[in-house]
Amino acid sequence: MGSGKTSLWCHLRFPATSASSAAPRTQTSMAINAAHMDEGRAYLVDVPGHQKFRFDRDTQLKAARAVVFVVDSVQVARDIRATAETLYDVLANASVQENECPVLVLCNKQDDALALPNVRVKEMLEEEIDGLRGSRQAGLDSLQDTADDDAAVEEKAGDYLGIDGKKFVFEDLCHPVQFNESSMVIGHDAGGLEQVEQWISESLHT
Repeated sequence: MGSGKTSLWCHLRFPATSASSAAPRTQTSMAINAAHMDEGRAYLVDVPGHQKFRFDRDTQLKAARAVVFVVDSVQVARDIRATAETLYDVLANASVQENECPVLVLCNKQDDALALPNVRVKEMLEEEIDGLRGSRQAGLDSLQDTADDDAAVEEKAGDYLGIDGKKFVFEDLCHPVQFNESSMVIGHDAGGLEQVEQWISESLHT
């Protein structure tokens, strides 16, 4: 939470605001925001990162044609476990995998001097997800030993990301994952908002 998802949603939803010298003022969102953009050609949904919205997130992923996953580049080292777990759930989602849904990991708050570059964030997430694979695989093995429901075991088996026996890297996934940088501070060199808009447009028209 607090990574800047709602600020990004406001920038994309209200482009006129982005032309001003100040970013939209938002608070950590505890509600889903949704609206059309790009003259109605896209439907942009902002789902809070809190775990209580997990069902809503999974519901939205069923119809998603592209996913923007926003990361707080300043706090990511502190929150790496929770961030990696949430990203893992998104990447392992059955609909995301079946539809080969493109994912943009947006490393936000690059205007802050303490922000980590997207290359470093990518490395940290790969390392953390590699560790998560082991613990989740152990849970699957336990489920296979005790479960009578083959469907449940098969569903969990789809949770494994990457190539078995090889260190996890995003390039091994069946759907494209791209890392970009952004800042909600207008005029900052790493703003990246135009690149986000372009990525969304290209993802929806491929």
